[in-house]
Amino acid sequence: MWSWINDNSGAISALASIATLFIWAIYLQMLFNSYREGRRAKILINRGASPTLDGHCLVGNMSAKAIFIDAVLLDFTVKTENGRQDFSYSLSNLTFDEQSAPDPRTKLFQGPLDAAEHLDLGTFRGLISKMSPPGFNSFETIESLCITIVATYSSEDRPVAAERVFDIIGARDELVVSPRSYAAHQLRSKRDRRRIERTMLNLHRSERSPDHQTDGAVEARG
Repeated sequence: MWSWINDNSGAISALASIATLFIWAIYLQMLFNSYREGRRAKILINRGASPTLDGHCLVGNMSAKAIFIDAVLLDFTVKTENGRQDFSYSLSNLTFDEQSAPDPRTKLFQGPLDAAEHLDLGTFRGLISKMSPPGFNSFETIESLCITIVATYSSEDRPVAAERVFDIIGARDELVVSPRSYAAHQLRSKRDRRRIERTMLNLHRSERSPDHQTDGAVEARG
């Protein structure tokens, strides 16, 4: 046995070096993944309390550090006699209408969110009503609803964001808000981040227009 080991010591040493290198590669990959996940923001957008329009929209921060919510963008598609019409608004530009809200973030749609903390944005019905004409109740004409959370993360120079699409299905008296995907889509690619930056810039530029209204949501088309 020992003679065989002595005769093949070179090959054994080479295999041991390869095995050691392989183990170190796995270890370094694990360290890199841990480092990358620590620098990445992860934002959750969920439905809670009820599957209907009276269910609440919940935003959670599963990042390693706190985020600051810069804006809550809401896009929806409405069925019309001539086809479909798309609307896009920033709820963060609404005039305060809930002076008694215990958490200012629920009326500002902005503010810091610690790691593992969640924020209740209100009901889906309420979110839609905030940007709809007075007396709007044609919720059954809405096909889908996309909620985008735009935030700032400590280790990121560019904005971080996540979006989730919900389909509005069912009868008038029992409309259900059904998520189209299992979880919110994290907008991490350069293309997605550029799109978010353009949307936010267009939003700010729209505030300079002469017909800008300060008492409601601001249209923000990307």
